[in-house]
Amino acid sequence: MRFRFSSGACFSAAALAAGAVFLALVMFLPPYVTGPDTLSPPGREHWLGTNDIGQDVLTGLLRAAPTTVGLALIIAASALLIGFLLAAIAAGLRGLAGGLVLRIADVMEIIPSILILLLCAAWVKPDAWGLVLLIALTTWHDDVRPLRAILLRELSRENVALARLMGASWPYLLVRHVAPALWPTLAAIYVQNAVQAVMRVAGLSFLGLVDPRLLTWGGMIQDAVDYLHEPAWVWLLLPPAFCLSAFLFVLLGIGRRLEESAAGVRGQTL
Repeated sequence: MRFRFSSGACFSAAALAAGAVFLALVMFLPPYVTGPDTLSPPGREHWLGTNDIGQDVLTGLLRAAPTTVGLALIIAASALLIGFLLAAIAAGLRGLAGGLVLRIADVMEIIPSILILLLCAAWVKPDAWGLVLLIALTTWHDDVRPLRAILLRELSRENVALARLMGASWPYLLVRHVAPALWPTLAAIYVQNAVQAVMRVAGLSFLGLVDPRLLTWGGMIQDAVDYLHEPAWVWLLLPPAFCLSAFLFVLLGIGRRLEESAAGVRGQTL
């Protein structure tokens, strides 16, 4: 199958490339240190003002970007990997193993995963890798059934059935015949996972349920809550809220374009 680069794919690639360049530039930012100018309004020296311990808000925003964005992307990839592997087992093994995967996914759907996440986070106060593990293990089940349905559809195609009759192994079928048709759908699900990961990381940070050394936009919003009745809330709350909203808006835009691209590819393969 030959793929043509749609406008949605080009837009997504450009957005991801711009994000990678931005994250690389963040490495050259000045240190995020305290200073004597506490709660200073935006000015020439501090473009977005300072917080209650004299830290520059703009520097904090930029230094929180790799953590917030990086965590979202890694969590999304981890959840998708777990979901895809289990979906492949459920689609390829129709017996006990496949049924067990679906039953586990059903149980995870019934149990409120956000409650489990809150309880575990409150207990361990996870660091960055702890957040990746916790959120990935409580969100993978959302991907299993959609991916299994697509895998079953692709496995029922004539060329795949012919390859199976010729003795092709399941890993060979998955890599050579099924995976190429899955890439647009995998990309769309990945972005959906990233949106969910951003909101969960921001929520846990806002509630103070993560390692306090972890600098995120959600944590900056939580720090600004104490100053809602003072003028400082304008430069403490609005910048991280805007960054978080803008990032979600970009992800949703990319996700919509990828879903349209995936729908077009599915239409061509039917």
